[in-house]
Amino acid sequence: MNLYSTSTDWNSSSQCYWTMDYSPAVWSSAPPQEMICSICSDKAEGYHFGAISCAACGAFFRRSVSDQKVYSCSNRQCNITHDPTKRGGSCRFCRFLKCVTSGMMPQGIGIIFHFKYIFKPKFENIKMPSSANRTTLILSMHREFEMLRRVCLGCPFFVQITEHLHIPFVETGSKMMNDPLGDILLLLYVFEACLQTGARGGLQLDRLVLPNMLHVDLSDIAFNEFLECDIQTNIDPFRHIQDAFGNLVRNISRLIQPANFDEPILCILLYKCMTETIPINYRHRFAEVNRDSLLTDLNRVDSMAFRSIQDAAPLIHHGTHRFKEAIANLS
Repeated sequence: MNLYSTSTDWNSSSQCYWTMDYSPAVWSSAPPQEMICSICSDKAEGYHFGAISCAACGAFFRRSVSDQKVYSCSNRQCNITHDPTKRGGSCRFCRFLKCVTSGMMPQGIGIIFHFKYIFKPKFENIKMPSSANRTTLILSMHREFEMLRRVCLGCPFFVQITEHLHIPFVETGSKMMNDPLGDILLLLYVFEACLQTGARGGLQLDRLVLPNMLHVDLSDIAFNEFLECDIQTNIDPFRHIQDAFGNLVRNISRLIQPANFDEPILCILLYKCMTETIPINYRHRFAEVNRDSLLTDLNRVDSMAFRSIQDAAPLIHHGTHRFKEAIANLS
């Protein structure tokens, strides 16, 4: 990011617009147009966490993520247009949902990109997850597992931690969990789902965001719709499925979201989880040595990240096991 210019004439008519893509600053003699907040339609200041917004909506989004608030709304279509005469504020669920759909990213909270000048973030035109039902979830998981299976079998990272694992052909239509790679693929699926849930505001919206751009709302009414049941159906027989999905959101994503891990830390966490998931007789003989060496080095340079990984790994294993049982009951 270029924060300097060759000109020191601050009284000139030119205006400077910072960019966040490491390109030179852009100068323009034209006055900036008045911007409108993409959330509440009030006057905007600039980009906050990835979306054009006013200071109030930016602060609301930051507090929601930092304090890990959880919102609910039965309507989900509330009017959140700024109204100075209205007391009590707008529906927090619908306001946060509009923040996310407008492009705000929770992972931006870790680095406060807040300047009076306008900058253009890298992430734009973000595709938002659509609501899933049990049929679309199972179908999408079959497609996702097939893709993950092909990636794993040709991935050097995967080969480095496995040994003597010969994968036979799996017929189309056979159950996912019968795949010899089923537990590993499920771990990868759950791991990505927890990251997506934290990154797309699923914790605040009380929804599980899946890797394939689907989400499952966890409120009773919405979960009945996910199960493709009548609205009056008793949800108690399916409560364990709802609880298994909610466990990923309220325990794992709640732990991962504020940590804001960078990619090397996430890779170490995934490496640890995978080496613990692969059966011992298929595990590479040096996999545990490499894992322990990575964790020792991490503890030396970043003890906080090391403790977070040690806390997250058991939760991921437990969440994967419960998710596997829930999917088996849905199939």
